Order: sequence, then structure tokens, then C-alpha cells
Amino acid sequence: MSPQKLDRFIERVKDEAFFDVLIIGGGITGSALAYEVASRGLSVALVEKEDFGGATSSATGKLIHGGLRYLKRFDLSLVREALKERRILSNIAPNLVYPYPMILPNPGLLERIGLFVYDLLSFDRNRTWDKSKKIPAHKNLSKKEIQSRGLAMDSAIYFYDCIMPSPERLTLAFLKSAVQEGASVSNYTRAEELIFEGNRVIGAIVKDIIHNKNVKLNASVVVNASGPWSQDLLNGTKKIKVPVPKTRSEGIYLITKKYFDTMVLHVGKKGHFSFAPWRGKNMIGPTEKAYYGPVEDWKLSPESILEFLEYINSSGLISEKLELKDIEFAYGGLRPLAETGGEDKETYSASRKSELQDHSKDGIEGLISAGGGKYTTSRHFAEKIFQLIKKKSSKKTGPNVSEKKFLKGCEIPNLESYLENAKNSHPNVPKNTIEYLVRHYGTEYESILELANSSKQLSEVLDEDGELAAQVLYAIRFEMAMNLQDIFLRRTGLGTVGLPTEDVLFKVTEIAGKEWNWSTEKKSEEIEKLKRRLKLLV
Repeated sequence: MSPQKLDRFIERVKDEAFFDVLIIGGGITGSALAYEVASRGLSVALVEKEDFGGATSSATGKLIHGGLRYLKRFDLSLVREALKERRILSNIAPNLVYPYPMILPNPGLLERIGLFVYDLLSFDRNRTWDKSKKIPAHKNLSKKEIQSRGLAMDSAIYFYDCIMPSPERLTLAFLKSAVQEGASVSNYTRAEELIFEGNRVIGAIVKDIIHNKNVKLNASVVVNASGPWSQDLLNGTKKIKVPVPKTRSEGIYLITKKYFDTMVLHVGKKGHFSFAPWRGKNMIGPTEKAYYGPVEDWKLSPESILEFLEYINSSGLISEKLELKDIEFAYGGLRPLAETGGEDKETYSASRKSELQDHSKDGIEGLISAGGGKYTTSRHFAEKIFQLIKKKSSKKTGPNVSEKKFLKGCEIPNLESYLENAKNSHPNVPKNTIEYLVRHYGTEYESILELANSSKQLSEVLDEDGELAAQVLYAIRFEMAMNLQDIFLRRTGLGTVGLPTEDVLFKVTEIAGKEWNWSTEKKSEEIEKLKRRLKLLV
């Protein structure tokens, strides 16, 4: 059976098109909303100015969690909502979200009470579709258990949250589910301006950046889900003026060799961070630092990396001193917080609640802005946004299904047995390749193996995780990849732990260049763009 194909609907539109809902922004919020709207029976279009999940949504620590630290704010409702959604996401995307152990060193009384409350608030954590995904209550590690793990600490608590090894592919799973329900989506399609009829927003002029063409998209309701760019979009009109946040929260992560086999947290006066095992490395982060400039000017700076290294070394988590030479890769972004203050510490304590704004309160009809929030609660946030859309729509809508159905490609009742069967069914394929493909592509993994079997070139293994060259062609033909950065950073994991070897760059570019009919000059240009994107600035 041929896999589902994502394609850019904007290329089929001549001059204008009509939808019930237009979503501006293709991060996790917009993607989850597109699925919610389409599954409830309304026509919906989603446009993203660059690539899906390529900005704030990619700058994550890859956790699906309840937000243990939010208990310090007594934000019990947010923690409860997140813990419930943690369970739902592990149900509907079993290959992309699953339990993940963590260690909290030298906990104080407050942390011990907090984890007790955390367990109470996640009372339904084991009502899972996949019974192998049960999460135990937290426990205190004995000194012997601490020593056996090679940890230098006096006491520790062992507990679980969940991880999503590839947030980019979880975003894609929501998009694919939306398209399956009838949604129209397009990347590299920038919203140029909102269209007004009196004081009502009736759509937007968008630009297909690939083909340099403007199109008018009409809609009964427009949702601004552009994250940190939200205020910029609104202030680009003559009818809406909103204050631009003075402070945004910068979060960065460092990739190093593996120091810990289990995620180890550090909670200090300057915030928290962790050493998390990921793809044979350690992912260290996040930071919480105030950023004051324009969103489009933000970039990962040497100063931020050096400042973070100083904090890591002061924590005493590892015996050796981390230096610049130990960093294999770094990434980050700006968080769209619902509130921020003027000091670094206030970005750390700012709420991660989602923020929903109905602009009818400002005298503007037909427009909603959705910001803040986090990956864990994105599906539930989409439900909330839809309830507001429903009030503004005269059309009959269907029941909620997003928490009751597997996401597209994730239809796996029992992950462990599915993995075992996949390995047994393909004895000639390396086991780590099967493991990687199932956990990232779910039921679509066989389509990639079919491509791999079609030629020696596509069957090549390109990294230690077992990723195949066939994934490159799959990304182009079926997942709307438009350039090398899309392929390396958001469809595959080939560039997410740092700059690949020249050999891998050449092999991937040859496959992509042939499929897209690139010239020699275009291939070189794309490689240089990717290298600039992945090169450390230190």
C-alpha cells in the first residue's frame, strides 16, 4: 500500500481559496489545531512561513512531562492537565512518546513533597492502551543503587516522565493526521497580511515562497499560531496594535558525549537543567535566559554557550570540567511565554500556560491568537482553541476524536511486540535500523524498507543509529521536504547531533539532487547553507 503523501496545497490554488479556518503557523500548536479542526468536520488550511516545526517547536528538551517545577508555583491545574496529556500522547503516538526514567540528586524536603504530589496528580498514569507503558511511583534510591550507577551524590529519587525522541516527527504525525482528515497544509508559505472587511478578518494574503506567488486565502476564522512572531503578525496590520514583549525566554541545549545512562537533573538558583541520554550522546539543557531583541535577530551566541558551560561546571554533576571542545552540537530558540518579566529569573518562573486571545474583545472579529503552552499540552490546547472557533462558526461540527484515535502512522497497540515482530519479519535488516525506523516512522517503516530494497544506493546505512538513505527519498516524495535542512533536521535525524561527515553530505545531496534535478551549483549552495546552520559559533 502506498504511503500517504503530504503535498503543498498552495501550488494547486490559482488566485484564491475558501476555508472555514485558516491557521498561520506550522509548529506543534498549529499542527495539533489543524488535526482538531479537520477531525471535527471543518475545512482548514495551515500555512507555515518556513518548515513545519522548524523554529520554537524544534528547540525542546524532548520531554513530555507534567512540569514538576510548576508545583513550586502551586500551579496544580497546569500540572494535572499536563500529566493527563502525557498519558494521552503516549496512547495516541505510542512509538513517538514513551516512559523515560530520571534521577533527582540530593532532594530536599520540598522536592520530596513535590514528587509525592506529582504521583497523586498522575493517578491515571497507568490507564494506558499499551500495558507495557506503565509508569511506577517515584522511589528513593539506596546508597548502593546510587553507587552502582556511578553517581556522585548522597541521596537521589528515581521517577518517570515521558520522552519524544523526535519532536519534529511528532509534529509531522499531527500534520499527517490532519491531512488524512481533509486538511490542506503548506510549508514555505508566508502570511503577508491579514485581509479585513470592516472590523472583521476574512483571511490573509499569503506568499508561496518557493514559486514567488501571492494567493488570497479566505476564511471564516483566522488563527494566529505563529509563536514568538505572533505580535509581529498582528502589528503588521493597521487595525491591531499589541505590545511587543520586552523579554522573551531563550533556551539552548548542548550535545556532548555520554556521561550518564539515565537522565540526571540539576535544580539550582539559576534554574534547572539535565544530562539526558539521547542517541548515544548526552543532551544538556535547557537554559533560561532573558532575550530582549527582535525575534528574527535571535541566534545561538557564543556568549550563551559559555555562560551555560560555566553554570554546568559549577553544579558539580560531573567530575570533569566541560569545555568548548567537548560540545559536538548546540541548538536553541525562543519560547513563546504567556507572561515574562524583565529579569532572567522571571523568565524561569514565568507560566507555561497556553494563552488564548479572542480579538473580538478588541473590536476585531474573526481572529484568534494562540500562544504560550508547551508540547505536552498542545493537543488539549487545540481542543480549547476549537471550542472558541466553534462559537464563531455557523457550521455543525463533529465530536472530539483526537484523544481516542492513534495519530497517522502510530497505529501500534503494543510497541514492544510490534518491534519484535518487525525485527523477526526483516532478519536481514540491522536491528538498530528497525528500532530507529519503527520508533520514528511507526507503521510507515515498511514503506521505507521497500524504497531501500529498490536500489543499493538507498539501502546504505548512514549513521550509528542505522538510518537509511531511503529516508531521504521518502522525505522528498512523501513528507514535503524542500531542501537539505528539512531532510537533515526535521525529517531524519542525520543532522540533529551535529554536522555529518562529508561522505554522508555527498550521498544525501546526490539523492536529493537527482530527485529535484539540481545543478552542481545548487548542490554546493545547499551544502553550504546546511554547514552554516550546523556549524558551532564558538
